[in-house]
Amino acid sequence: MARRLWPLLVVLLLLTAVWRPGGADRLAAQSRATATNVATIAHAAGPNFFKNPPGIYTGENMGIATNSKGNIYIYHRANETRLFEYTPAGAFVREIGRGNYGFAFAHSVRVDAQDNIWAVDEGTDTIVKFNPAGQILMTIGRREDPVDALSNMAGAGTYHGRNEKYGVARPTDIAFDQQGNIFIADGYFDSRVVKYDRNGRFIKAVGTRGNANLQFNTPHSIATDYQGNVYVGDRGNARVQVLDNDLNWKANYPNVGNPWAVCVSGGPGPANPGKQYLYVSNSWPDSAPAGSVDFTGEVYKMELDGTIVGKFGRAGKATGEFATIHQMDCRDPNVIYTAEINDWRSQKILLKGQPVSPPASVGGFGLGGGIPPGRGGDLPFTAAELLKMPADTFLGPIGGVGANSKGQIFVYTRTGHPYATLGDNRTFSHGGSRLFQFDPTGKFVRELGQDVYGFNAAIGLRIDPQDNVWTIDQAASQVVKFDPDGRVLLVLGRKPEAINVRPASAPAGTSADAPARQAGAGAAGAAGGNQAAGGRARGTGTPGSSFSQPSDVAWDRAGNIYVADGLGANNRIAKFDKDGRFLAHWGSTGTGPGQFNGVKAIAIDAQDNVYVADMGNKRIQVFDAQGTFKSEFGHVGTPRAMCMTRGSTQYLYISHAADEDGMADARIYKVRLDGKIVGQFGDAGKQLEQFGMANSIDCRSENELLIGEMTNWRVQRVTFKK
Repeated sequence: MARRLWPLLVVLLLLTAVWRPGGADRLAAQSRATATNVATIAHAAGPNFFKNPPGIYTGENMGIATNSKGNIYIYHRANETRLFEYTPAGAFVREIGRGNYGFAFAHSVRVDAQDNIWAVDEGTDTIVKFNPAGQILMTIGRREDPVDALSNMAGAGTYHGRNEKYGVARPTDIAFDQQGNIFIADGYFDSRVVKYDRNGRFIKAVGTRGNANLQFNTPHSIATDYQGNVYVGDRGNARVQVLDNDLNWKANYPNVGNPWAVCVSGGPGPANPGKQYLYVSNSWPDSAPAGSVDFTGEVYKMELDGTIVGKFGRAGKATGEFATIHQMDCRDPNVIYTAEINDWRSQKILLKGQPVSPPASVGGFGLGGGIPPGRGGDLPFTAAELLKMPADTFLGPIGGVGANSKGQIFVYTRTGHPYATLGDNRTFSHGGSRLFQFDPTGKFVRELGQDVYGFNAAIGLRIDPQDNVWTIDQAASQVVKFDPDGRVLLVLGRKPEAINVRPASAPAGTSADAPARQAGAGAAGAAGGNQAAGGRARGTGTPGSSFSQPSDVAWDRAGNIYVADGLGANNRIAKFDKDGRFLAHWGSTGTGPGQFNGVKAIAIDAQDNVYVADMGNKRIQVFDAQGTFKSEFGHVGTPRAMCMTRGSTQYLYISHAADEDGMADARIYKVRLDGKIVGQFGDAGKQLEQFGMANSIDCRSENELLIGEMTNWRVQRVTFKK
């Protein structure tokens, strides 16, 4: 009997994939430009200008930019999102940033006045700044936590207009003024323009969804001129909006169709480029509809006041035609580079003439802006970015950092891409985090735990007194112990065999101000019904190692293991003996003594007292080794990370960050064990000696700390001045 064998189809989807055909953010119809009597500019393009090595391909070309030396960068969507560099002659030079945590769904790329390369990724809600050597210098925005993203798989996203200072939502483009201020078109889910200073500190945002002035319907592209004016391709509203440097509205240019891409000639500075022009692409829609091929695809050359000089090009796939221009570079006003979606290509276009058209001018521009001052602490210190990564290996958000007795440094980081599988009998996640070792100077030594089953979403790392390395993974709900040689010695918790991709309803116990909860958080605990006599709370969840998003681990003098199991549904501390045998647990959801609202960190002193960072309740609770409540203290903000020094007089270092972007308010406190604050240091920001959500602190030495940051993707070594 004949039998048909169907191969198992496994589709790997990025947890943050965002392409949503037919969604509200898609352009309903491309407009015919209303400008009339526009002269044509002669142009030419050579076929196959960009030359890739054998076996290297570009996919949808989303972004293109040049640097001051004429080198060209193409940001594209292939099997992965990738960033390539080419010589001015189109020869392939290298790849930049492969496997970094901010690459998932390319949207645009720009180069600033210092030749730094900025990649805008709408899939990860992240903008990544690379220096000319390809090292990451800064990030803006934050990729959604993989655990939270499970309820927002492809198709579930929509416009929300949250207008957060440091969160972007499917951003589309970036530009810079002469002072280095940063302008981001936050296009699909927020419909706004955001201004940051050169250090990534928020200055201002304007825009909501709509069609009035300073409203946008997909601000898809952005550019600035030498005077600091801002040009926004308001694609859905079929216009270019012109703003001054303070983001005040100045003018609309409504006659050039739907602007998919805009650029201003002359480059980003710093030299005065002289006369500048604005180029606007009325692109052929990305679905390549036959009905619009005759009235789309052209590019307009304009004076900065809106006067149209001429136009060139048409929709099509032949050389010199344009198959959905998604971004343009016009550093040289007579050499235009186009990145095109439909033909998976970029072209170099040479303009041959400068015809003049009847003017329709709009004038009057100004310059403004400023950089807000920072704020220091009262503990004098210095900081240095410590780690030196090999080429093409990148840190992402730092889940945990720690040093062993020899000074060797270990970092557990979210990098690469977390995946979910579809098409088989179970949906499960894999990938997304890596474990690196460095020498005491920060030089890369090796990677540990390659392809470990439980590396999904790094949230913590600790080194025990025997120099074993412990990783804590929020998505896998596992704690893994490695010996100093990198062998797995112990695993606590089990990675879920399947994940619930789209819960039918919101998880129980959630609120706008509380950490995310999985379904099943106990209402009795929230009401105090799970409290036992003597201030001791019975543990929520199944006794044992059935964790729900654990966050930290610590040990007492006997080697007993304490796991902070509190970012999911359990809100407890679980205690095990040194061999991993369950002993006890305590805690529940609530605000009373022995109750928690997001257990983020844990530390144990020399007398085996247990200090718990109760993040949602903004306090530190103290217990004895049996889980009996002893005391609590606050005044340390929202505690995100905590460590205990090892000297004869012990101190806690506690990091505070008011928001998950780590930019609103942040500092690190030095605290006595009775809760009295000794001092504080640091501030929110992206510069050295500033911290972008300090998620992990190592304080083996009281006067030298290692601080791992979630939003700045780095580790700083902090040294206190004597």
